[in-house]
Amino acid sequence: MANRTALFSRHQPGGVFTIADLLEHPGDIFFVDSTHATATNALGGGGSPDTPLATIDYAVALCTASKGDVIYVMPGHVENITAADSIDCDVAGISIIGLGFGALMPTITATAAAGALKIDAANITIKNIKLVAGFAGGCTKAIDITAAGDGCTLDGVQLRDTTTDLEYLIHVAVATTVADLTIKNCDFRGLGGTMSNSILFAGTSTNTTIENTFIHVDSSDDVVDHLTAAAVSCVIRHCTIVNEDTTTALYCVRHKSDGTGVCYNCNFGYNKDDAEVSLGAAAWWLRNQGCNTIAQGSIVEPAATHAIP
Repeated sequence: MANRTALFSRHQPGGVFTIADLLEHPGDIFFVDSTHATATNALGGGGSPDTPLATIDYAVALCTASKGDVIYVMPGHVENITAADSIDCDVAGISIIGLGFGALMPTITATAAAGALKIDAANITIKNIKLVAGFAGGCTKAIDITAAGDGCTLDGVQLRDTTTDLEYLIHVAVATTVADLTIKNCDFRGLGGTMSNSILFAGTSTNTTIENTFIHVDSSDDVVDHLTAAAVSCVIRHCTIVNEDTTTALYCVRHKSDGTGVCYNCNFGYNKDDAEVSLGAAAWWLRNQGCNTIAQGSIVEPAATHAIP
């Protein structure tokens, strides 16, 4: 029997010989770095941090579907989204991974109303990327997950407004029928302009997971809104969701009456005294805390009205 290893020597055109871990890099590897002196979009480029591509969308176009290609976005990288398809993740099975933390986290600024990071193929992973709203009057959405976006993972993504006018109106817009969406370790914050929702589901979904995520916004509608059609087996866990809105009594999380799943170990805050903070008649609500009065402590949410023998 031949000896086997997960490590392989490989040479990518335009790059150098490397030892790659098959578990992390089953396909090709590309590097994007707008701050590098030699950054350019050209065939054969992006194979090394020393010869990076200039934009993420160009790197996506060089990937091969369903082969596990990885795009590394280097520390300090910046670029703008100037149209709805400026960054169109339309090649299945790729990962776009930002390198760098704090001020060096790769940052993408939307400079058009329709400027959104578009997820338009299956099994896309976006990790450690910051998206910033930069259009006067508001950007319609930060991330647009189309019906083709089954299996999308958002991991460690940060969403930020610049001002109450340079804001996102929706953070993540999810098309109907999307399955196996995962949003984890994310940080979504708004500054209190005219936002409607943080996460908005246009219709049904199956096996959505939202976990270990912080959302602090001022939204006029439900923060996580799954009201239009039912979720099937939606899991929301270990999240903190706060809405600073004081004018409309809606919810931090709302399911359609027949939406199924479980929400557990979450903290909800809604800055309106008469507001409920969660709703979903067919979902399980376990060990959650809620508060609708600022500077007050939380209580069990929803209130337990049943007895367990």
